[in-house]
Amino acid sequence: MNKTHSIDLRRPWIAAILSLIMPGLGQVYTGMLARGLIWMLLCGISSVAGLLILSHPTAYSWTLGCAAGLAQVAIWIAGAIDSYRCALRCKADYELKDYNRWYVYVLLLLMGTGSLLSYALNVRDRLIQPFRIPGASMYPTLSPHDRFIAVKNAYRNSDPQRGDLVLFTSPNNRREFWVKRVIALAGDTVAVKDGHLYVNGVKLSLESIGPGAVSGTTGQIFSEDNNGAKYRIFISQDHSVPNFPEITVPKNECFVMGDNRNESRDSRYFGPIPITGILGKFNYRYWPIASAGRIH
Repeated sequence: MNKTHSIDLRRPWIAAILSLIMPGLGQVYTGMLARGLIWMLLCGISSVAGLLILSHPTAYSWTLGCAAGLAQVAIWIAGAIDSYRCALRCKADYELKDYNRWYVYVLLLLMGTGSLLSYALNVRDRLIQPFRIPGASMYPTLSPHDRFIAVKNAYRNSDPQRGDLVLFTSPNNRREFWVKRVIALAGDTVAVKDGHLYVNGVKLSLESIGPGAVSGTTGQIFSEDNNGAKYRIFISQDHSVPNFPEITVPKNECFVMGDNRNESRDSRYFGPIPITGILGKFNYRYWPIASAGRIH
C-alpha cells in the first residue's frame, strides 16, 4: 500500500505570527526544525545575558542591560521576518512533516516559555527583582511611584557600606519590603542633635542644593557627606528633624534612615537592622524613563 502525504500551503502571515509568539515557531511551521531551534536558542541566550548583566553591577551594567534588551527585541522581529521569507520559499505542494502539528507547536511554546519563566523566577529570587516606591520616604533620591531594580546578590562577597540603598523586610510585616539608606555600620555611634545627624561624634556636613517639594510638603534639598559617601536628603521647612539619643550600632547590624528625614520610619523607630536581613541593594531606576539609570 502506498503511503499518502498531507499537502498544505505554508502561509507567510501565519509563520510571522508564530515567530512573534515565540522566535523559531514560524520556522518550524515552514518545515525548518533545526533553523527554528536555533532561533529559540538565540532568544534564550539574549534573555539570560541581559539578566546576568544587570545582576552584576558595574558602571556600564545599565547600558549593557538595555542593549541586551534591544537585542532581544531585534531577535524577535528578525525571527518573524525570517519565518515570513521561509514561508514564501515553500512550494505549493509542501508536504507536512511529522512535527507540523498544533500540539507540537504548543509543546515547543510551553518548553520555551517554561524554561524562560523558570529562569526568570530563579533570577527574581536570587539575582534581581523590580520594585515600586509607594511613598515619599526616600525623596529626593526616589520619588513616589518610581520603579527600580534591586540586585539581590550585591552583598554575596561584601558587606553594606555607608550610603548604600538597601532592601529589607519590614520589622512589623514580613510581607512588606522596605528601602532605606545605610547611615552607620557596626561599632559606629549615631545621634541626631538639634536637627543634625552625627556619626561617630562628627556632625555630617550639609550643602544646600535648592528647594524641593513632595506630596504637598515643601522644604530644602541638601547633599549630605557621610565619610565620603554623598547623597541627597530632604528636610521639610515646617518641621525640624527630631532629636535621637546616641546609640552604638551592634555587631553584624547597620543603622538605616530614609532620605526624607521628616517622613520616614527607620532605625530611629525600630532600631538597627541585621545585615543578614538585608535582601539586596538598589542600583537602577527604570521608570520614569527620563530618570532611568544608575541610582546614586
